[in-house]
Amino acid sequence: MNKLPGDYVAGFIDGEGCFFLTYRKETKRNRPGNPKYYRWSASFAMTLREDDVEILKQIRDTLECGNVYFLNTKDDRAGKQAYFGVQSIDDAHNKVLPFFIKFPLRAKKKHDFELWSKALGLIYRKKKNREPYTAKDHDLLKEIRTQMKAFKHFKQKTNREYRNSPIS
Repeated sequence: MNKLPGDYVAGFIDGEGCFFLTYRKETKRNRPGNPKYYRWSASFAMTLREDDVEILKQIRDTLECGNVYFLNTKDDRAGKQAYFGVQSIDDAHNKVLPFFIKFPLRAKKKHDFELWSKALGLIYRKKKNREPYTAKDHDLLKEIRTQMKAFKHFKQKTNREYRNSPIS
């Protein structure tokens, strides 16, 4: 393992990381009728140029979770991209969350992390206790996602809409 200092990782994530909350549609193709399921997901990721893949591997080793792989982009100017991501709710809750509590973010990602950690706590509890989401849970997660989107809009001047949202 090739671990990095925690403060270095926190600073790197402040500049390049992304905490996001999605409501995902999944189709179970191995079941009769291919039923569709919806679920909340709290993920952490970052994408860099292909030649920066080693730093992503070191961050993965430091956090002791996640995967690193290459993405092919449609934009030839961007070239091949290296991607690091943590999609596992258990890893996000038990490894990523404690890491950034110990080594706090100090810049623009701090706000996203605070919102993300609230959502992650709810999603993790629901998964751990095998409880269904109530309308109040969905409303809270939608509100957190809206706040994260509003903050991203302020930072990036983007206006991307979400494809999936639970019906209250």
